[in-house]
Amino acid sequence: MRLSTTVNFFIYEDDGSYNAYREDLRHYAALGFRNLDAIFCSAANPSSPLRTDRWQDWAKAMRQEAEDLGITFVQAHMPYYNFCHPATGIIEDTEEIARRSIVCAQILGAKWTVSHPATDFAASMTETSRRKNVEYFSRHLEFAEKYGMGICIENMADFPGQGYKRSYCAQVEELCELVDTLGNKYSNVGVCWDFGHANLVYGDQVPCLRYLSHRLKVTHVHDNRGEFDEHRPPYLGNVNWEAIMPTLKEIGYQGDFSFEVIRMGPHVPEYLRDSLWVHLRKVGEYLISLAG
Repeated sequence: MRLSTTVNFFIYEDDGSYNAYREDLRHYAALGFRNLDAIFCSAANPSSPLRTDRWQDWAKAMRQEAEDLGITFVQAHMPYYNFCHPATGIIEDTEEIARRSIVCAQILGAKWTVSHPATDFAASMTETSRRKNVEYFSRHLEFAEKYGMGICIENMADFPGQGYKRSYCAQVEELCELVDTLGNKYSNVGVCWDFGHANLVYGDQVPCLRYLSHRLKVTHVHDNRGEFDEHRPPYLGNVNWEAIMPTLKEIGYQGDFSFEVIRMGPHVPEYLRDSLWVHLRKVGEYLISLAG
């Protein structure tokens, strides 16, 4: 099991500006990270390279820069939105960026990309959401298959702000049913297990991991206290990592242990910020050691 962390290529300032991509890669390399998760969640931004005619050239340049630094891209994350929303439905503009993100992930060298399932809050939630998700992901899986890419569907949570409305695929059984239905036709589908999301739903994630079994292909690693999706580093919440790590070994998990601690230390002085990331790398190495 390799340790990886997210590099968000598309975090923009209010004016649409962005800190250079290459500096991100060089920074992670200097901090000792050698495996990265390419986050394309904000790639639909008007200033995004994926909106230009040279978007594939951009991805090739990032791949070359990463190789020069000894960095490997191990997974990615597509743009997502609630495509089940009755007022908007499928947004074709975003869909084109999502397809381009799949191609970019392939160019970067990743084998899996991740997307969120959607929920039709206005209808009979489970059955309607299930049907719409099967239709949606079937199209993307067919496209991804042409590029040798797989798509992992991520577990959701009943997030604060939804009131008492449930999210489709917050329950592990729903997630596996969706993936198994798609898997009857497509071999390039799997599960991304987000430990932070799961901690908002389950007190004990061990039975979930056993239920997932072979379906689990990639992970999103972060922590919280069971109330909000805070994306804290491990051990700054109440996720039971000592129970989780041996279970990953037990189920034969072959993927990466990938941090999604995007908001770590936003108010920490610049002088101290790198030391937090070095500490996070050590935490990750320790956790992987618990999996034997």
